[in-house]
Amino acid sequence: MGSDYKNVFSPITIRGAEYKNRIEMAPTSPKFTTEKGYLTQEHIDYFRAVGRGGAAIIALGNCSVDIAHAQDEPRQVGLDNDDYLMGLGRLSDMCERYGAIGSLEINHAGLDAIYDYNHVPAIGPTSQMMPKELIRATAKGRPPVRALEMTIDQIHSIRQMYIDAAFRCKSAGFKMCLVHGGHANLIGQFSSPLYNRRSDEYGGKLENRARFAMEILDGIRKKCGEDFVIEFRVSADEMHPEGMHFEETKEYLKMLDGMIDIVNVSAGMHTDTRYFRYWSPNMYMPRMINVKYAAELKKILTCKVTTVAGITNLGNAEKIIADGYADFCAMARPLMADPDMPRKYAMNKPEEVVPCSLCNYCGKRISSIHTVTCGVNPKLGRENELEDGMVRIARVKKTAAVVGAGPAGIQAALTLLERGHKVVLFEKELVVGGNLIAAASMELKQNMKDYLSYLQRTVMKSGADIRLGSEATAETIRELAPDALVIAAGAVPRFPDVPGIDLPHVHWAADADMGKCAVGENIAIIGGGSLGLESAVTQSLKGKKVKVFE
Repeated sequence: MGSDYKNVFSPITIRGAEYKNRIEMAPTSPKFTTEKGYLTQEHIDYFRAVGRGGAAIIALGNCSVDIAHAQDEPRQVGLDNDDYLMGLGRLSDMCERYGAIGSLEINHAGLDAIYDYNHVPAIGPTSQMMPKELIRATAKGRPPVRALEMTIDQIHSIRQMYIDAAFRCKSAGFKMCLVHGGHANLIGQFSSPLYNRRSDEYGGKLENRARFAMEILDGIRKKCGEDFVIEFRVSADEMHPEGMHFEETKEYLKMLDGMIDIVNVSAGMHTDTRYFRYWSPNMYMPRMINVKYAAELKKILTCKVTTVAGITNLGNAEKIIADGYADFCAMARPLMADPDMPRKYAMNKPEEVVPCSLCNYCGKRISSIHTVTCGVNPKLGRENELEDGMVRIARVKKTAAVVGAGPAGIQAALTLLERGHKVVLFEKELVVGGNLIAAASMELKQNMKDYLSYLQRTVMKSGADIRLGSEATAETIRELAPDALVIAAGAVPRFPDVPGIDLPHVHWAADADMGKCAVGENIAIIGGGSLGLESAVTQSLKGKKVKVFE
């Protein structure tokens, strides 16, 4: 029986490279490199899970063309000399083994390079003080360092670095690369009126601001040849009032159209935290937020089009491809949550996919010094401990009691069962889900609702001995005599010890949001953290008048 998702699993050939489907692992930086930017076995194993799962394109993110002077994150992949080729070649070989096309996102941070890593001022189209540098300097207790304007010689030198980096991609066995021209990285800084205030041939009118990108792309094509696929990432709209907006982006991409094979259509910028959410949307935002840009570009460009951001399942991707809005759908977080998503959809088993909750825990990890982990996939970042993607079967089968059927208890039960153990799962309520039920109650949090449904559905048919409405007492556990006991009883709200806290009209926010108690038309919320603000939005959507006190 064939897949019901025929469009997303239809193959396509570009410059001789055969893409088995339309699914791209959007570029990620899992932080498994050495301090000097060399790939490790953990890196290969991380992407192996995605290759095994069936994605057509696997992109390693943010590979620096000048890591000695333009590093912008810890443990960033280097691509500025041939010493990196051995590790990159192993990654390319692994992708090919699973029938995937590997890709490297080549980039220069420009104005956003971090002084604390490079110990030299950042450089860009125009000298300016960057907002994130002010924040870092304050946190470090040092004077802020202003970014410097690039000279013509520096422009030409870094142009060559991009070209050489792309050739290293090809030398390592990759059939394509992703040139990062968006999110206000260096190429995007040159094209943006916000960051480019130059008055020479690289600034001013759009033709001049596009020159840096065009020279890089022309050089890559000449050096890498006609059999090398060039994907170009762009921010369709930078969202900043003074930034580049979609109407100008369309004209910009018309200039690049004959020089690129695929345009990867994102939005926003990472130089200003206010605009992160347009390239990495959070759980409160609508899904597929950049498809509208991709659809417009499909009408005016001859190159292929990739859409990215907020595509959380292949049902969405199928419709996007079928409707002609894009040629590829790129996703990162959903493939972190479940690298096997393509394989499961190909077998018409979407109900088995672990949904991404869009909690952005992965993003918080890789924005720091930590390696990537996931809020819904405990295997992510630990692929080197697995056997062909699976946890190891236990040599001795035992009985485990798990107390609490919230997300932690359910996941513990599922992992124990996967290892071959017998599981007794205690839950004092009459339904599984624990505090996740409250967390998913907000109307806007559809992704969290999907994750809750997945856990409930999966554990109920898992084969665990589930005892609902059963509190695990010391006597109960003694009678069961399990070999192991897992306590996953969950957290309880902490109420302040203040006069009036026990009055009948005072409620826990989650109880009010779930309709467990009656509330009036005028609501005061004490606490402006995430729960308080979520409750404020929930009650406002119900027509209530809300005030938040913090």
